[in-house]
Amino acid sequence: MSETPQNRVHAVVCDLRALSEILDALITASEPVPLEWMHKWVKRLHTELDVAWLALPDERRERAK
Repeated sequence: MSETPQNRVHAVVCDLRALSEILDALITASEPVPLEWMHKWVKRLHTELDVAWLALPDERRERAK
């Protein structure tokens, strides 16, 4: 799969859906939430969205603001 901004955003959306499902399961879990792991995951998603945003042509970024 090519690394287009759209593909990066789609991958992040899929990861966010998975994270949501994991959080749903953790709400009822008896074990503590692995915050360090979740923090790394969220930081990676943030970085991926930044990369996708910066890869957009300037005029598309301006329109999106």
